[in-house]
Amino acid sequence: LTKSVIYGTSFSEGLNKYVNDLKYEGLLRSYYSIWLPAQFCTFGLVPDHLRIAFIAVVSFFWLILLSSISATKIREEDLEPEEA
Repeated sequence: LTKSVIYGTSFSEGLNKYVNDLKYEGLLRSYYSIWLPAQFCTFGLVPDHLRIAFIAVVSFFWLILLSSISATKIREEDLEPEEA
């Protein structure tokens, strides 16, 4: 939603893209598949002194996944033929 304001689109357009990513692009499924196991590992397996580093690494890969989901959508829009 903040991204829509930065790029100059309307708030409702940003909200629609967010809902679309959740429903059709598998964003929520990806979120749960990354963060649920990460949290179980963080509090069950990772020693206290390494927890912040572990979450930082997981966050780094989560951002890569999030960017690839967004980039795929943008790439598909760019490849669609323009109608005259």
